Amino acid sequence: MTPKVSVVMSVYNGERYLRQAIDSILGQTCTDFEFIIIDDGSTDATADVISSYGDPRVRLIKNGENLGLTRSLNIGLDAASGEYVARMDSDDVSLPERLEKQVAYMDEHPEIAASGTWARDIDQEGNILSSKRVPFGKRMNYDFWRPSPLIHPATIIRVTHLGDLRYDSRIKYGQDYDLWLRLIKKYKIDNLPEYLLLYRVHNDSITRISWPEQLRSAYEVFYRQTGGAISFELFVELVSLAPNLNPIRRALLTHRLARALGRPYFRYLREDILYAGNWLRLHLTFKAIKFRLLNIAYHLWQRIRPRTTNGSLNGKDPSRLP
Repeated sequence: MTPKVSVVMSVYNGERYLRQAIDSILGQTCTDFEFIIIDDGSTDATADVISSYGDPRVRLIKNGENLGLTRSLNIGLDAASGEYVARMDSDDVSLPERLEKQVAYMDEHPEIAASGTWARDIDQEGNILSSKRVPFGKRMNYDFWRPSPLIHPATIIRVTHLGDLRYDSRIKYGQDYDLWLRLIKKYKIDNLPEYLLLYRVHNDSITRISWPEQLRSAYEVFYRQTGGAISFELFVELVSLAPNLNPIRRALLTHRLARALGRPYFRYLREDILYAGNWLRLHLTFKAIKFRLLNIAYHLWQRIRPRTTNGSLNGKDPSRLP
């Protein structure tokens, strides 16, 4: 019988956290799935860990050599037979209701091609470090461009909308970002605003070891898929949008972004106004406001004080004033 969901996970030398990842999928409250695991030429005990499971839902695919994440994921997509494909990484943990809630959300929103969830960052021991929130609902209409609008290992994709689209194997980093930008040209993407994934952060994480390369790759994807005529430096500034950024500078940046994306600026205007209000409250202390008002008053007085025709003040010689 065709499963509702095909969970696709690629792993390369990932024995350390692999069992936790597999257990979190096999323990889902939604049980109508197949679990496709691609062993990408591992040289550690990865294959032994996977083979130790007797669950018939687990489908192991072994690559004869290390092909890399992108090509391995495409192998998984080609092998999937479910109505939906859910992504999973070999060092993360899916919370028990993840698939159930994501399937229900996708069933209720047939117009959506792919969706994700929020996640919590965890360390090597599983302690929660921080939270990852991504845009959802109306906000996705203007924040879809930000790398990445969906958290990759928390995504679920509608196979009928995916069609022949696959991850671009030419891209080393940001393959998912590229796929979302291609999907959004025809369909909608969104996020379920619930924490349903524990996202592992450790020294071997791709996000830790290659952030500068990822940022450059994301810019190349953005430029190619949106035709956005903005520089890499401007893209980096837009991505970071530091909390102390001058609101006028921020408004100029987002206006240029809107033009590059061919989107009306009013979608960004509300956010810029809210940011400006918060920025003013943060930076304009009473002392700063008092100084500013005194400065304005002084310059005003300089302009309106009476002068005689020879430039002296009230007919007096300025050099003789006390």
